[in-house]
Amino acid sequence: MRRPGGYQDKQLLVAHGVPELLQAAQRRGASLHQLLAGTTLFETDLQKPQFRIHPGALQRLLGNLNKVPSPELPAVIAQAILLNPQIPVCRLILTAPTLSKALRYLWFYRQQLWPLCLPVLQWQGATLRMTLLPAVGMGAAQELALAVCQQFVLALCAARQVRAGASENTEQSSAPLMLQLTSAQLAQRLPQEQRAECRHWRQICCQQAKLLPRQPGLLEWLSRQQLRRLPDWLSPDEAAAMLQLHPAALKRLLAEQHCSFSQWQDVLRNQLALFWLSQPELSNRQLAARLGYSDEHNFRRAVKRWTGLLPSALRPG
Repeated sequence: MRRPGGYQDKQLLVAHGVPELLQAAQRRGASLHQLLAGTTLFETDLQKPQFRIHPGALQRLLGNLNKVPSPELPAVIAQAILLNPQIPVCRLILTAPTLSKALRYLWFYRQQLWPLCLPVLQWQGATLRMTLLPAVGMGAAQELALAVCQQFVLALCAARQVRAGASENTEQSSAPLMLQLTSAQLAQRLPQEQRAECRHWRQICCQQAKLLPRQPGLLEWLSRQQLRRLPDWLSPDEAAAMLQLHPAALKRLLAEQHCSFSQWQDVLRNQLALFWLSQPELSNRQLAARLGYSDEHNFRRAVKRWTGLLPSALRPG
């Protein structure tokens, strides 16, 4: 898909979840002045129902939040956002007839809630696995942005009384969380009387979606294009041509998001490798070819760099 007139990553985000971020941090000793410093945000604006926030302002806010020493903060924030009765998307996914529907709604309406992450859903037999990719470059705040999203999905499963299998695939603190759900768990239904409430909240979400730009974040757009092109990998020139941009313009846009083309591809390779390593029928040689490495040695070295472990240690059994 070509982008007429070039790519302009200027989308505004609904400020859902920002009050919960601030409240959780303030309860842990951070001052409101410290949290809002450099963000151009004002507390009075954040209380407005339809307030919009620029990705750059949210990035600076998350960067300030990163300074709060509290390991449980992402889980606390995620739980507070999920249970906020004023956020239509949260009410919709909590009243959806099945968890499968809830995850579909969350993916479709994520621009209204937490569009910093791109969920990638992949089936392996009867198990659905979910990993998260960056949708918008958050720089040093990227790990916190992903962590809040991970904890939100886990909180959703718990609220719907589904025990999701979740595993850390690396020994690093920024390790991607892989969520595993069986087809039976996804089909588990809520009581019939909640369907009317679900329809009500879906109508509100549909109305709100019309007020937001549909353009995804730059990293999300690139990741979607790359996933469609596998096993071939995009070059910087090819990606720029698809966006109708000069390669230097694409490099500048990525730099504005604290990222380079090679860094983005490295993160994507990391996520895909961890998923495919769970499939024993794929050899290291096959995985190396899928991920664009010239040989098995380079693939093993990349996995060691990402995880501190060799591929054999990450395979099941």
